Amino acid sequence: MTSAALAALTVLIALLLILPRRGRGIHRLAAASHPPSGVIERRRLLSVGSLDLARTAGRRLGLLALVVAIGISITASLGPQVLVSSIAIGVIAALVLTQRARHRRDRAEASRRAQIIEACDVLAADLSAGRPPSEALAGAATLCADLQIASAAANLGGDVPAALELAAESPGSAGLRALAAAWRVAEESGAAFAAITERLADSLRADEAIRRQIAASLAGTRATARLLAALPLFGTALGYALGANPLTFLTATPTGWLCLALGLALTTTGLLWTTHLSQPRTP
Repeated sequence: MTSAALAALTVLIALLLILPRRGRGIHRLAAASHPPSGVIERRRLLSVGSLDLARTAGRRLGLLALVVAIGISITASLGPQVLVSSIAIGVIAALVLTQRARHRRDRAEASRRAQIIEACDVLAADLSAGRPPSEALAGAATLCADLQIASAAANLGGDVPAALELAAESPGSAGLRALAAAWRVAEESGAAFAAITERLADSLRADEAIRRQIAASLAGTRATARLLAALPLFGTALGYALGANPLTFLTATPTGWLCLALGLALTTTGLLWTTHLSQPRTP
């Protein structure tokens, strides 16, 4: 293994350590055996989840600091060219991984919104059939895991709207906040909960259709941004095809370092800014 490959592998390990795994604190909130029945219970669950997430983050930061220290020692001993190459590879890898993580997050949010819409349809159908709200909510919870805590709270006589509002804090679960308001209105005013839930499902479905139309309209813009971000790679290959040695110039000379830093900064800024502008806004 060459020195450049060793340094690049060290940077890759550091980047992998940065990527968050599924938080166990969030799983505690979702799988807690005692559902929230009031403000005190919700605060207890949130404090437990926050403590677990803080411990996990602390361990990951410690491992990351260790790998970064080892990487700095290796690259410092191998020379400035290896150091510059490692930094460039790290920036490119971080950019790619960030875009992939954003894509996975968008897909997860879309899947969660679809589950909530389907759960609202089932809830409205069961309520229209005459089932009690707690039983109807239990049936809907089999389709949407975010409703499990609220279903447990309903079975134990807890604060269902509060549990729904707590679940609505997860990305893609904003529709549960409207369901919490509908549940509270039905409890306080005696309104037909089935009719309210049915209208809510129709509204959420219409909002999701608008989101998909916006995403389809912006697909070309996102593809263009990714293509522009990859153009420097084709330019480097073209330089070698013409008999030049662009990587040596970029990694071994002060002028090349400046050009490389400027190019990476502009590419990163342009891609992140384009991605930010092309994010569908909630209607």
